[in-house]
Amino acid sequence: MDPVGSAGRPAAVVLGAGGFVGRNVCAALRDAGRPVAAVSRTGRGLPEGCRPVALDLNRGTPADLAAALADLRPDLVVNAAGALWNVTDEQLTASNTTLVEHLVDAVAALPGAVRLVHIGTVYEYGAHPDAALAETLTPRPAGRYAQTKLAATEAVVRAVARGRIDATVFRIPIAIGPHAPAAGLLGGLARQLAARPDEVRLPPLDGVRREIVDIRDVADAVLCAARAGSPPPVVNIGSGTLVPVSDAVDALIRIAAADVPAPAVLRVPASADRRDAGAGERPLDIALARRALGWAPARTVTDALHALWDSVHVPVPVPGHRTRPPHDHHSGRGGHP
Repeated sequence: MDPVGSAGRPAAVVLGAGGFVGRNVCAALRDAGRPVAAVSRTGRGLPEGCRPVALDLNRGTPADLAAALADLRPDLVVNAAGALWNVTDEQLTASNTTLVEHLVDAVAALPGAVRLVHIGTVYEYGAHPDAALAETLTPRPAGRYAQTKLAATEAVVRAVARGRIDATVFRIPIAIGPHAPAAGLLGGLARQLAARPDEVRLPPLDGVRREIVDIRDVADAVLCAARAGSPPPVVNIGSGTLVPVSDAVDALIRIAAADVPAPAVLRVPASADRRDAGAGERPLDIALARRALGWAPARTVTDALHALWDSVHVPVPVPGHRTRPPHDHHSGRGGHP
């Protein structure tokens, strides 16, 4: 692969490349043959074949961000940066809203055609109990996380409407797949299981249904948005289907049981600190993504859980024993758990 910017080839720049979403987006762009500049705080732990760019987006100035983008000469910028877990309200605002406002200004100042893809969230919609979540709904986010993400979406949409930038915002549901964060339910469970415990602790999940998308399908949607003639300013990217969360948990435990002893499952009280505040209880309407981007989800929840497990499980060598081959994550053989 050519280095970023060599032979006049523009770069695809991914902000937040060291995180769960950014890491998978970088890998998809690289596999598609794009030169990738992977921007992260440390510039370490990134997919091979991507150019690491160390930039602390929270501590740097707007001028630092603008200068970095100008040097990289992108034709595509993907913002997968942001804050979610274990942060203050001020940090949520700085990472999820203020950074995006600065990014809009930096992209608007770039010469040539540049497309921005910003990763938003289903939680921006808030609770709409009687409707599928279509892009035409009026957002009414309840929690501070969702409010700061919506403010960022609105900044992008305003800039598009004024002709300042070419951009689209993806609203995504719960995403699972390689390297899902330990702070999430399924990412945390996978890491518990990988430690071969006698027991695992889980909150009560009876009756809880959520939409789950394979993060690699989200990354594929980025590729589609990069090729689209004029993508919508906001587009839902998800599976379009709710699944029982308890079924996903049970499926992950079964997948792990091929490698580690099955633990006892203990139910513990749920945390009172919920970022969704009732959101996410309806599926996303993904018809616009199909029409405007030519995109549709290609992987199942089972595929995503296998990929998650393979990314965190380290086989214990056994003399004379061959480890099992990795799961074919894109076979489509598995159904929803």
